Amino acid sequence: MYKSKILPWFFLLPILIFVTVFLFYPFGVNIYNSLFNFTSILDQNPSFSGITNYLNLFGDSTFVTSFTNTLILIALVLIFQVGLALILALLVSVIDRFASVFKVTFFLPIVISATALGLMFNLFYDYDFGMLNQLMIQLGQEKIFWMDPVNIIRRFMLTMGPVLWQYVGFYFVIFLTALNGISSEINDAAAIDGATGIQKSLFIKIPMIQNVTRTVFVLAITGTLKVFDLPHVISPGGFPNGELHLLGTYMYEKAFNSNQLGVAAAFAVIIAFAGVLFSGISNLIFKNNEEI
Repeated sequence: MYKSKILPWFFLLPILIFVTVFLFYPFGVNIYNSLFNFTSILDQNPSFSGITNYLNLFGDSTFVTSFTNTLILIALVLIFQVGLALILALLVSVIDRFASVFKVTFFLPIVISATALGLMFNLFYDYDFGMLNQLMIQLGQEKIFWMDPVNIIRRFMLTMGPVLWQYVGFYFVIFLTALNGISSEINDAAAIDGATGIQKSLFIKIPMIQNVTRTVFVLAITGTLKVFDLPHVISPGGFPNGELHLLGTYMYEKAFNSNQLGVAAAFAVIIAFAGVLFSGISNLIFKNNEEI
């Protein structure tokens, strides 16, 4: 059975068919659609435009803004979201008491609907009755218009903050699983040699989960490129004036508000290739360690 060259294909064929039908074929159709101008999926005779949709996007200042905002968010995700998840995983991996409580607490935001989280944070930011301004009043301070459209930097951070917070638990679980897979004999040997907890984390644990970190970076980058729900609920339409648009929210704007389906298809192609490009760069920086 193990020498047969046909049998492995027998087991691989179902998943190959599934991926072809539900991934490669739709993506190919999307590339084809991006070369046409049409405003409805019922349009039977859309006009061919070639790469005009792509050129129009790159000449669109709001697209440039959304792309820049997405790049900034990717940097914030890699530094704060993934970084915090790693730190929390390192801390939880060395405790025995209440470890399960911390695991559930950190993972809980992922279970909650993103729309519900967005509405919750909108309530936090409310000028009259929001939790933040109620705290300011209790501290004897003046209320703050947290989502002031003039202060675009603060509004950007308050819009993207929940995005960073929501998925910390997801990467925390991945890191914690990898850390639990490290042999206890290695940690015991390091303790005998006099290594402190910080030294064991920096020189043993983090290097030994290098391949997992590499995977997490790819997941974080590709996931950020597709972020839509939370920013759309907190700052719908990229308010103010599209300055807070991300790639995902601006693509939605083009597809469902402006009915520019050909442009939206080109948008999806750009996001897909950006994911491949950035993931490739991440894999080059964090090369796979085959010795682990």
